[in-house]
Amino acid sequence: MIIYKCIFPQVTKWFAQTKEKEPTANGRSTAESDEDSCEDYETTIDPSAAIVYHLLQLMAFFLLALIIMRLKLFFTPQLCLVVSLLASRQLFGWVGDQTRHHFILFLILGAMSIKGYANLRHQWGILGEFSNVPHEEMIEWMVARTPTDAVFAGAMPTMASIKLSAHRAIVNHPHYEDAGLRERTKTVYGMYSRKPVDEVHRNLLGMGVTHFVLEESWCHRRTKLGCSLPEIWDVEEPQHVGKQPACVAVKRKPEPYFKVLFKNKIYVVLKVLQVQDM
Repeated sequence: MIIYKCIFPQVTKWFAQTKEKEPTANGRSTAESDEDSCEDYETTIDPSAAIVYHLLQLMAFFLLALIIMRLKLFFTPQLCLVVSLLASRQLFGWVGDQTRHHFILFLILGAMSIKGYANLRHQWGILGEFSNVPHEEMIEWMVARTPTDAVFAGAMPTMASIKLSAHRAIVNHPHYEDAGLRERTKTVYGMYSRKPVDEVHRNLLGMGVTHFVLEESWCHRRTKLGCSLPEIWDVEEPQHVGKQPACVAVKRKPEPYFKVLFKNKIYVVLKVLQVQDM
């Protein structure tokens, strides 16, 4: 209804203005023919043009939300802004006097609140708890046993929690995106490629990494054939196809490049040994 009341009249006006500006037989537009002096011509801006802009913006945000779910954060406030036009007397004065208009708005809000309140009660009733004991064990060990200036590398989801909970420096983070970060993440994920272990070790030292969090599942996990990290690296580096992944080699024999400091059923925290320590 809002779209019909705003966009359709506006488009009609645009077409009418375009027609008025078409040149006549004497080479002058219709508007110019009616007035001898352009000083008497006053340009007015239709207030509904701003509303049309917000409606078009709403459509754009809606398409973005369809493509990427998290972009609802743009669509939702824009939708609330547009829905507020229901209270506009300029657009909906045809429903009757102001009292009747307010009564209709009250009915709409009341109908919306029924479903909204039920949803709130459902959300308040959820008493879930996230538990990842191996991850918690690792974080607690990091806080107690690693220096505050330690620098960690590993899978991006794990790095985010290390930064948040253990307050340790990390070299790759899932919530930021730029060319440098993508390059560092690619270097870190070299642990799950088929590169020689000494090359992986050298690359980590070059970034200043002191500890690496190895997750064995990342060596083998795949959703379908060809989608594991070693197989993806095979496309990037065909010269290493058929070789043993670095993560497997390090897990079997971390020395002389790494040293196991912590281990549980999911995580292995490796000390990246300096050259003088090897």
